[in-house]
Amino acid sequence: MFELLEPFQNSLASQMRSQIQSGTFSQVNLFGGPRYSLRMSFALEAARVLSCSEQGRVHCNCESCRKFTTLSDSGVLIVSQRDHKSMIETHLAAFSRLNNDFSRKALIRSIRILLLQYHPSFSPATPSQNSLYDAASVVNELLISLSQEGELSQKEAKKWADEIRSSLKNLYAANRRNTTITIGQVRAVDEWVNRTSMGSHKRFIILEAMEQTNVSARNSLLKMLEEPPEDTYFFLISEFPNRIMSTILSRVRRYVFPPLGKEAVLKYLEPYYLHDRQYESLEQFYLEGGGMDLQKNRQIAGMLYSSVQSRRYLSLTDLQQLLANVEEMDSYEYVLRAFLDLLTVALEERTLSADLAYRLSSLVNNSFSESQLFNQNGRLMLEALYYRMMEER
Repeated sequence: MFELLEPFQNSLASQMRSQIQSGTFSQVNLFGGPRYSLRMSFALEAARVLSCSEQGRVHCNCESCRKFTTLSDSGVLIVSQRDHKSMIETHLAAFSRLNNDFSRKALIRSIRILLLQYHPSFSPATPSQNSLYDAASVVNELLISLSQEGELSQKEAKKWADEIRSSLKNLYAANRRNTTITIGQVRAVDEWVNRTSMGSHKRFIILEAMEQTNVSARNSLLKMLEEPPEDTYFFLISEFPNRIMSTILSRVRRYVFPPLGKEAVLKYLEPYYLHDRQYESLEQFYLEGGGMDLQKNRQIAGMLYSSVQSRRYLSLTDLQQLLANVEEMDSYEYVLRAFLDLLTVALEERTLSADLAYRLSSLVNNSFSESQLFNQNGRLMLEALYYRMMEER
């Protein structure tokens, strides 16, 4: 158990293995740490091991583990606000290029993490939600067919990738609009975990971006975590665990995931046969693989910073073009992160006062956090933020 993840997070793999073997693994766990530190991978591996009828051995072929290979187990529910598109598009490209068992399984798992947002327990309440569930069903059928296919030619693999990509368009768009865990989702989870029809089957709930929940959702979740039903396990995944309310933190067992080191990143990317292409992080690998132009984002951040630092307003034409570019890439977060990096450099070089840098960084962080929490329009958020920063002196 955890052997495949051990090369990347050795101490965490050993810790969880020991706890599961000794029967002391908690039903409520918080995996805190930066993105791409394999928090989701560890949550899914823990769920596989806990469900396995063969003590969670690596490459197990029991019925439960076979389902976990493609994430087709009905006992797993995921609410995730991650950038699914970048990860899926990276795996689609890898499958088209490599056309091997590894790339096929990685593709299916990455898409299933998105599809588990449309778990049967989340009954659609509106016509638009119904259409999304229908779209998810179509994608799921494609994945079932792909998993049953034998050896494919390169042309056939590309055809599969194109068909799957086309069927995902509406789900991608919906994922961009949903940035928080809602009270409705938490209530649906509560109803699901308290059903008795699952028999002896274990349930696993993975909730990602816990810090981006509103008060009602947090309070409802707290009640579930106080006394989870038997054989029900919660995995809370957070990039900023200290932003989670203390009453929830007091009920979880916390695991701290450090960022992957350079050697771990190289090891992780080995199966992708990238030859001489080097990536500093998994984030760079997935974002660029998903079509994100990180260099262009840095250039946009530079334009914003130069304008704010010099106190010279961008022309209306330039500003609208800048906003259109960010909207097209849906890269608000990455532009703002690059802007914050420029503030850090300016502080180190003493070209910006500490007071102004603090006020600007606070504006950036608060504006983006609020836009995520309240599902605000990203373009309007960035435009308003720009004018507010220009007023700082």
